[in-house]
Amino acid sequence: MSHPPILLFDFDGVIITQKSLEYTASKLIKNEFYRWKNIENMRLIDFARLFEESDSKNRVVALKRITKVYKPFIPSIWKRNLFFLKFRRMYPKLEKFETLKPNLEQILNQFKKNGFQLGIVSNTSKKRLDYFRKKFNLDKYFSVFISRDDSPFRKPNPYPIITALMKMKKNINYSIDKNNSYYIGDLPTDIECAKNADIKSIALLSGHGTKEGLEKSNPTYLLPEIKNILEIEHFKKFLLN
Repeated sequence: MSHPPILLFDFDGVIITQKSLEYTASKLIKNEFYRWKNIENMRLIDFARLFEESDSKNRVVALKRITKVYKPFIPSIWKRNLFFLKFRRMYPKLEKFETLKPNLEQILNQFKKNGFQLGIVSNTSKKRLDYFRKKFNLDKYFSVFISRDDSPFRKPNPYPIITALMKMKKNINYSIDKNNSYYIGDLPTDIECAKNADIKSIALLSGHGTKEGLEKSNPTYLLPEIKNILEIEHFKKFLLN
């Protein structure tokens, strides 16, 4: 007998809004000091995504990444470094204003009510994840929390998802059906991680990823936003029981 679906969620852009990153980007883009180039078609969420993907606990590594990814937008290398330092200093002060994504709580309640096993797998730090875990009382929905500090490897390496599934196995007391396990993310690296872990993937267009990039990653499902997850046929039979 197969267990109810296991749903593992990315955190940033899927669970919380990350308005702090977007607001920080909007403030810095308005600063002519950086002599911005090629930003006409860039969305705030794109700037936030570039910063998020480049940042690292190791500041030297982060600076090297920022120097590379922001080169098309900020010609001066030292201004790129200054941009990074200002961005990194500013956005954490605004995270206290973050909220859960719209419609998320209602959906999580439906899943829990119908026996779905829910977890979070994220590249964010344990300290930051624990902060939001407590702030939004996420333990009432999720039974497993995996941060970058709980795994020797980060996404798209499959290890974080595999670690989460091993913990899930202890909760349900029987073998995990990978065909009934899903990872929900908003970036191509999330979809790649799910594939590497040999489970199904759900890509959301309401996060940081672009439609083109997510389509190219070929997820099992590509949805406009989280509320559309209730329309997946396989989930309906569990939700209607």
